[in-house]
Amino acid sequence: MPAVQATLEYLQKLPLYEEEKPYWCFLPPHEGFDPDALRVDNLEFENHSDIKIEDIRELGREVTIDNYGFEVLQHQSEFARFDRAHDVEQYRVETEALLEEKMGAVHVKCYDSRLRKNITFVRNALDLNDLLLTEGPARGAHNGNIMWCALTRQGLILVLRYHL
Repeated sequence: MPAVQATLEYLQKLPLYEEEKPYWCFLPPHEGFDPDALRVDNLEFENHSDIKIEDIRELGREVTIDNYGFEVLQHQSEFARFDRAHDVEQYRVETEALLEEKMGAVHVKCYDSRLRKNITFVRNALDLNDLLLTEGPARGAHNGNIMWCALTRQGLILVLRYHL
């Protein structure tokens, strides 16, 4: 597959983010609250053009953390659909076990997940405790929102958020 050029949206590198972490608040609806009038985030995005996207299957060497800083794991999940909150909970357990096994981790904790569809959602209420809450596409290029990561030859410590 030939490489392609694309335009991707990234979070801007603002001096503000050196003093204040990027944030997006999920506030419960209440009388008089208008999320379009009161800013609930400090996110500023920008487009980067002519980004080269290559098929990693053609890199010529194994894609491992040591070689590229990330790794592709082959795994067939038991879950193809998420019809019940229990399915999401069990998917998290499955993911934790996969990472413990493949990465030799001592402890893995999946504490958050998002179901997404490539459509725009219009809603006037949002329950972040609902494991089946489905959202639209995430904004900006991201890698699963790695919060903190340390890599050593003795082991990998990785804290991340992943999106379903």
